[in-house]
Amino acid sequence: MMRSKSLPILFLFLFIIAIPQAYAFWGFASKTISAISKSIKVLPEDEIIRLSKLSDEIQGTKKVGKELGKLNLPDDVLEDTFSRIAIHQNKLTRKSAEGMFSRLSGTPGFRATMRKVIGNSKVGTKGHLNELEIADIASMNEFKVVGIGEHFVDGIKKSPTDIDIVLEKGGRLFAIEAKSYAKTSKILMDKYRADLDTLVVYKSKKNNLVPVFTITNKPDDLRYLKSLEYEANKRSVQLIFGDPQSQIEQLKMLGEIL
Repeated sequence: MMRSKSLPILFLFLFIIAIPQAYAFWGFASKTISAISKSIKVLPEDEIIRLSKLSDEIQGTKKVGKELGKLNLPDDVLEDTFSRIAIHQNKLTRKSAEGMFSRLSGTPGFRATMRKVIGNSKVGTKGHLNELEIADIASMNEFKVVGIGEHFVDGIKKSPTDIDIVLEKGGRLFAIEAKSYAKTSKILMDKYRADLDTLVVYKSKKNNLVPVFTITNKPDDLRYLKSLEYEANKRSVQLIFGDPQSQIEQLKMLGEIL
């Protein structure tokens, strides 16, 4: 009899212990997507969660953009919103999002690029996160981030294109086309040549500019690698391989020797 009476007491004891632990868990989750911007106009956390789900739908980023457009929010609040959605989607850590926001907020193209990150295309997300990481690391290494995803009409492609990242250091500009590919992946050569040609045209319109094409992982295929190098050298475009940190270190050296 004593044993049967003790069971309800035991369950009650475990329940009491579990309550604060549950609150602690959800409290932690809540803080993860709490506001980054100090603006009083930041969206509440339940709205961030709702918009995050909406962005996963077909044409999701357009739907999110349409809803946010009705609110007429300032740029820093939109940057905050997209950053927090990316955190909720596990595309960015809280630490990375806060760092990017503190260093890149207000930079032309930051808001638009962060918006592209929250879309439902894994390839697109990976590419845009790569651009943001390069820009962020550059900002920590005394480069000025002039723009991210700068719209540009090169007169070659059928539609407007963009320059992924434009940096400035010591009076010299660097225009970067950035790709995040695996060692075994290959860029279509026609597209590669077209992107190189865009950089060449962009250079012709700017003073003291170094055109750069970066690829995160150096290809394993030596013949393909030689083709990439040949096309870049032919157009006097610097071809760089490595992770974002390595890319910025190489850009520093280029700035000193060119």
